[in-house]
Amino acid sequence: MSKLKNNVKIIKALADEGRMRIVFLLYLKKGLCVCEIKEMIGLSQPTISSHLRQLESAGVVESEKDGLWVNYRLSDDMDRDIKDMINILYTRAKEDGKVKDDMDKIKDINRHRLCKREG
Repeated sequence: MSKLKNNVKIIKALADEGRMRIVFLLYLKKGLCVCEIKEMIGLSQPTISSHLRQLESAGVVESEKDGLWVNYRLSDDMDRDIKDMINILYTRAKEDGKVKDDMDKIKDINRHRLCKREG
């Protein structure tokens, strides 16, 4: 894939409020599962899974199986310029009400309690 097409794919993946909020959560905390992301941003599990697939397809996010969970994190192989762009976007958005709420919730998230409650 050409650099231009790859950049367009990444920008399209980031051009959604829900996906951007997911990226910001993963920017701050490595290794979140779908149920944790669902709890923090309030979107449905299918919507979050769809967003994660698109972000993974663009090379922004990667996943790893860990027992009961699939952990998502920002891709280690992501281009440095894209990481810098995410940093700039987060810096510009971190005072937004929804983003602030997400960041407050990330401090108290507990997957063991969540999955027990949902299961």
